[in-house]
Amino acid sequence: MKHQILFLLLVVSIAALITKIFPALAKPPATEKIVFASFRDGNREIYLMNPDGTQQVNITNHPSEDVYPIWSPTGEQILFVSDRDGVRDLYLMDADGKNVRKIFRKPAHRVYPTWSPDGKQIAYERLDGTVWSIYTSKISSQQEQQVTIGRWPSWSPKGKEIVFVSLEKAHEMLAPNLWIIRRLYQLHFIDSQTLAEETFLPNHQSMMMDPAWSSSGDRLAFYWLKHDIWKEKWKRAQDQGVDFAEVDIQDVRDKGTIYIANRDGAGLQQIVDEVGKQARDPVWSPRGDALIYTQEIDNYLQLFKIDLNSRIPIQLTHVVGLARFQANSLADWFDPAYALSIAPQPRLLTTIWGKIKKQ
Repeated sequence: MKHQILFLLLVVSIAALITKIFPALAKPPATEKIVFASFRDGNREIYLMNPDGTQQVNITNHPSEDVYPIWSPTGEQILFVSDRDGVRDLYLMDADGKNVRKIFRKPAHRVYPTWSPDGKQIAYERLDGTVWSIYTSKISSQQEQQVTIGRWPSWSPKGKEIVFVSLEKAHEMLAPNLWIIRRLYQLHFIDSQTLAEETFLPNHQSMMMDPAWSSSGDRLAFYWLKHDIWKEKWKRAQDQGVDFAEVDIQDVRDKGTIYIANRDGAGLQQIVDEVGKQARDPVWSPRGDALIYTQEIDNYLQLFKIDLNSRIPIQLTHVVGLARFQANSLADWFDPAYALSIAPQPRLLTTIWGKIKKQ
C-alpha cells in the first residue's frame, strides 16, 4: 500500500511539474484549415475557416488588433501580431486561440513573422527608428539577430535561406530636368547561416513584394507590378499637358498581380489576370496545386483561392468590414497531411526526471 501511495504521488508530481514547466500540449487541427485576419466585427481579429470558405470562426475575440497569423510547422500553434500591450509585437497561441502568450519580454515593433521549417526559429520584420530590418530568433529565446535591411521575410521549407524584399533606392532621370528617387522593391535571398545575399530575377527592376514559398521549397509566389508606373506617369503628363504631380496612375498600380516562378527564376508564370484591383499576398496550398490571395472587390478586400491548373478563382470570403483595406486578408493554409510530425523529446523527459529527483 505504501508503494502504491508513493507511486501515485510520483505520477501526480510528474504531471504537476510538466504542467508547470510546459502548458498543456496543444493539438493541431484534424482537417485542413485556413487562418486569416478580418475586420468584420469592428477591429482586426484572427479567424479560421475551411479551404472552401465555410465555417469561419473568430478565435481571438480580443479588443486589440490581431493580424499576420501563420501556422507553426506542426499546426499546434499560430504565430501572430497584436498591439494588446500598446505596440504591435509577436504573440503565440494554440491552434484553437487559447493559451495566448507574448514572445519577447522587451517590446518592439515586430510584424510579418515566418517560421523556420523545424519550428525552432522565427524570422520577422522589426522597425528600428525609421528602418525596417529582418531579424531571426529562436522561439524559446529572447536573443535576436539582425540579418539584413528589408521587409516581408519568408523562410524556405528547405531551411537554408530566407526570401525577403529589399528596399534599396535609386535615382533616375525621367527627363532632362526631372529626377526621381525610385525605391526598388526587389526580391532577395539571404543564407540563414552565412548571410550571403542573392537577387531573384535581377533583370526585372519593377515592384515585387509578398514572397511565399511552395511547401516543396522549389517555387515562389509573389506580387509583381511589372509596369513602370513612373514612366507611365511622365508619358501621361506629356500627353495631357499637365503637371507631373497631377497625374493619377491608380489604374496602372492595379495591374500588379500574382506570379509564380522556380527558385532560379525559370518557369515564370502570371497566375491572376490583370483585371480589376491588384491581387496581393499569395499563399500556397500545402499540396502546391493552389494559391490563396487577396483582392479588392466592391471596395473591400476579400480572399480568393485559385487552382493552378484551371486558373479559375473562387471567392472564399464575402463579409465586409468597417475598414475597406482590412476586411479579409493575410491568410495561411494548414493541412495535417503535410505537417511536421510531433516527435517525442527524450532529452526533455530526462530534464523533467532530473528535476523530480531533486525535489
